[in-house]
Amino acid sequence: ICLIAGLAMMMNSALVLAFIYCSSNFVYAFNVERIGLVASRKTASFSPLYMGWGGEVTWNEVEILSKEEAGKDLYTFSISIPEELAKDFNVPGQFVQIKVGENKPGFYAIASAPNAERREFEFLIKATENNQWLTTSKPTNIVEMSGVAGKGYDYNTHFEGDSENVNQAYDGFACMNIIFCAQGTGIAPIRSAIEHSIAVGLPQPATLYYGVQNAATRAYGDKFESWTNDYNVNVIEVHSKPEQNWSGPTGYVQESLKRNGVKVPRNAGAIICGNKDFFFDNKQLLLDAGLFEGRILTNF
Repeated sequence: ICLIAGLAMMMNSALVLAFIYCSSNFVYAFNVERIGLVASRKTASFSPLYMGWGGEVTWNEVEILSKEEAGKDLYTFSISIPEELAKDFNVPGQFVQIKVGENKPGFYAIASAPNAERREFEFLIKATENNQWLTTSKPTNIVEMSGVAGKGYDYNTHFEGDSENVNQAYDGFACMNIIFCAQGTGIAPIRSAIEHSIAVGLPQPATLYYGVQNAATRAYGDKFESWTNDYNVNVIEVHSKPEQNWSGPTGYVQESLKRNGVKVPRNAGAIICGNKDFFFDNKQLLLDAGLFEGRILTNF
């Protein structure tokens, strides 16, 4: 499991991270109903928190701007941020830590797209008994947020067709197709990537495989049409426990991906976010199809 997911497990955090090994026991970052931009009431440094990989964490007091139900036990949050955090978030897949009082911090991928001018981050959070301190919070409540961390999805290096790395690492094969694979709340950092327009301009639409139990556990269903029309991403929703009226694919993302295959795999890239088995199963399918391993992106 990825470094940060592993750390969250050690901390007994039930939060989903912006990392490839995100599971339904974590809680990735997510979207929220947009409201007017509100600056944080106060930015302050608190006692340092030392993590296993290095430096101290500086905490900022920030305000919850909005909270909405996104599905069964799912909530979208919009949280105000100071200017420096907005500027530090520049790659989809990056994350922050959030805490309230003396509760252990949770790690959350940022679900909104990078935008240095926007003074709020959006998150998608699955409620568990371990994060009630956050999921029961309300608008205007104050929480503490760390700085932005993580390398995110390094698509500029691996996907951009005119980069020097493409010629050296990928035998000159430009990335002309992108496959997104998301499981449950792993859709959050992938939403950030989609709305950062990384698929806009591709000669063919990218494909998002989104695995959920059923429509009740799905997030961002209201965004699918926009992702297709505005961001060049076709959505294939796969239900593992479908309701009776579901007519789309059933089972697991891995099965749909294997059945559909990958067109021109040497010119394709992928971003995966789900639990450990989900990641390795889909990665192996993509490798078997012919993708370059370096183009199957993680954000850790």
